[in-house]
Amino acid sequence: MALAVKDLIGTKKTLVCVGPGGVGKTTTAAAMGVIGARAGLRTLVCTIDPAPRLADALGIASLSGEPTAIHADAAALLGIALPGTLHATRVEPEAAFAQLVNEQVADPELRKRIFANSLYRHVTTTLTGSQEYAATLALYHLSRSGKFDLIVLDTPPTTNALEFLETPERLAAAISSPALQWFARPDPSTSRFSLKRLGSGGALMIRRAGRLVGSQFLDDLGGFLLDIRDVLGGFLTRAREIEALLRQPDVAFMLVLSPETAAVNEALDFTGKLRERGMPLSMYIANRTVMEPMRWSVEELRAQLKALPLLHDMADDERETALRSLGSLHAYLTNIAQAQKRELERLARESPGLDIVTVPLLPHDVSNLESLQAIANRLENA
Repeated sequence: MALAVKDLIGTKKTLVCVGPGGVGKTTTAAAMGVIGARAGLRTLVCTIDPAPRLADALGIASLSGEPTAIHADAAALLGIALPGTLHATRVEPEAAFAQLVNEQVADPELRKRIFANSLYRHVTTTLTGSQEYAATLALYHLSRSGKFDLIVLDTPPTTNALEFLETPERLAAAISSPALQWFARPDPSTSRFSLKRLGSGGALMIRRAGRLVGSQFLDDLGGFLLDIRDVLGGFLTRAREIEALLRQPDVAFMLVLSPETAAVNEALDFTGKLRERGMPLSMYIANRTVMEPMRWSVEELRAQLKALPLLHDMADDERETALRSLGSLHAYLTNIAQAQKRELERLARESPGLDIVTVPLLPHDVSNLESLQAIANRLENA
């Protein structure tokens, strides 16, 4: 049975907004947070997007790794009766990974070496999948803290919604791969990385690689793999714990999409992947939908133009030119609206039992409290 947004808010502890970049995930997450806070729940909206859109929409000067309550005046404008119930935070990948390392490594000197290693900084900040892994790490810790009744996670912007589920495990598996484990075996006499241990063939290969990437890179690689051996298991263990968390019945996935053919194809693929993982999707949210305009005949449009006080003095040929332009615009908007309707009907047909909530295209970006309130009202009454 499909759930309305209010039902979802009332029965779930974690809402995960997924979807490709540029479809309004951040706005949707913020609006869901508003609805949760309106219901009196201690709500946290969590984003990893470094752009200030969420902060701007919530009227917060800036976001940090610490949850920040929105101002009482902003809460009142958004229809939140209890001040201090809606918070927002931005995931800082470096801090998320550091917390995991601190949990796994007791030796302060070893932690210091790991944090100072250039490869560690690359893995935790720029390597593909690091943002997704950091987002899931933050979700894991926030959900275990018990400080919030509802957590709404705005997932990292990606070209494909599946990346959020797949890249954390791929990253953890890559770091813990047998090849890297072999490479990280220390020299028994020094307990450190050594070319001697590799044998003549391996050492020759590594030395040749060093000419391309530099000896410092090899030193950093060897040191990183040796120092982080004790953390590798933690990466995989945490990835599995996060996946188990996302399968809990109090977690809901909401797929945010644009009502276009490619987006609907991806949405259907993502829905199937979620089912395979035991993480059923709860709802589709189709943003920026275009309403089909009223049907006017040419004569009706001409009469409407003549009735406009500002156009009384317009020459007949100018009015006819305006009429043709309006007719072209009307046909264009009608074609878009009908195409979107067909795609959403296809999505509904191939995803029986799932709600599709539509949010109309606004004339401007959602970057202030008033427009966020409008989106929240639309979702809350869906």
